[in-house]
Amino acid sequence: MTTPTSSTGVSLSEFWAWVRYLAAISSDPHLSLTRSFAELDAHQKTILSDDFGMGVPILWLINKLSLTAIVDGSYFLKRIAVSVGADQPRTAKRGPSKTPDFVACDVAGKWHVIECKGTQSGPKYSAKQLGSNGPFLKGGVAQKRSIRFPPRHTGQRLVCGLDIDVEGGRAGVLRIVDPEPEDPFELSAQQLVFANDAAIRGVMSKALRMAGFEVTAEAVASPFGHRPDATRARSPRAERRRQAEMKGRDETSRTELRNEVDHPSLFDGRFRGRETVVALPRGIWINETHVKRVTIKQGVNRDALAQLEERPTIEGLVDKDSAPWVQLMGRSNIESDGITATMKIGELFRSEIILGDGGE
Repeated sequence: MTTPTSSTGVSLSEFWAWVRYLAAISSDPHLSLTRSFAELDAHQKTILSDDFGMGVPILWLINKLSLTAIVDGSYFLKRIAVSVGADQPRTAKRGPSKTPDFVACDVAGKWHVIECKGTQSGPKYSAKQLGSNGPFLKGGVAQKRSIRFPPRHTGQRLVCGLDIDVEGGRAGVLRIVDPEPEDPFELSAQQLVFANDAAIRGVMSKALRMAGFEVTAEAVASPFGHRPDATRARSPRAERRRQAEMKGRDETSRTELRNEVDHPSLFDGRFRGRETVVALPRGIWINETHVKRVTIKQGVNRDALAQLEERPTIEGLVDKDSAPWVQLMGRSNIESDGITATMKIGELFRSEIILGDGGE
């Protein structure tokens, strides 16, 4: 859920974390890293900190805030800017102009802006990452100033910091602060329809991509071209070329959606997507189970796929009238029994991870 909406990849880049990180978590009762993992070089540990620093806070906030839609901030701002006809906000990968990591909507229709940090360098560094208010905003406080929603639709503006230690050390700590921002990009109540459109597209596109429908995911996320902020071309000739490209993409999408070999039935036939089995480089113990392989199932509701086949690209606003599959979206939910974990997005998407011993 924390993978950027507009990115695509192959199975290796999308599933490598399952192989890599299962051996990183120690058997301590609190979240900590194994000593072998703690001895990685600084670059590799930074990647782990980023991934854990996003995944853990979002996992916690999904339940605490009853989130229904989570979309990465960069995609959200690009779609909003092109939808409202505004100049795209100045963004950067670092500093005060950096877009927030996530924008999320809850069951009450309130919008939340979320920035995430992760570290293994201790509580002092974690506090530095979170930053502080003052004449000069620093850290995460300065990096979540990008969006302001109308008062009655404004939820939390949060900066989350995850501090993880090595096994046998201090307990992992998740810190969340709620500073007062000064947001340069402001949405009016009348423009919330565009926010809803961006969130719906972002969630559906991510679900499709996780289930292996990459072409259809792009058609949903970027209706006018290959980028989320693409628009109709200015010249008639260029516009005809763009329309021809989008028509060709829709046909490729339909072929992808009809392909039940690469996207078989899952979860009692109600979903379609992909199932991946990853053999671990070495077995690990989780509770009383010796885990040698991981099975990952990710599927999109079969009815939603049939509706998308009729109309992969929707250039206007996406809502329940233009796209019936919107009604299948709902609250995100995650359940686990220690060996199996299930993630659902309403009735639209289901993902399951099963830890096994290698036997049938």
